[in-house]
Amino acid sequence: MEAETPATLITEAVTELIALATAMAANNEDAFQQANFSLHKLGVSREDRIKAVNIALKVKMVPHNNLMDMAQGYLAGGGCGGDCGGECEAEGACGEEGCGCGH
Repeated sequence: MEAETPATLITEAVTELIALATAMAANNEDAFQQANFSLHKLGVSREDRIKAVNIALKVKMVPHNNLMDMAQGYLAGGGCGGDCGGECEAEGACGEEGCGCGH
């Protein structure tokens, strides 16, 4: 006999965990405090709340990390960091307009 699956996995606690993570990603302090308070009242552990925040921070950091990688390619990688993948290290190799890249 198969175990019955609940009609939805989105419980009140899951909804508030999503709200907590979303508030964190959106830099919304009021929404974060409200969701955190609701989760505390629902008895959701601090560890689960921390996990939700860490997930939000990982998602939020993707654009930052991509931008940092690009900047590093341009500024510290030795090449132009453009379409050539930074392989055109000779001065002026990318032409006047920057990387297109015609080497």
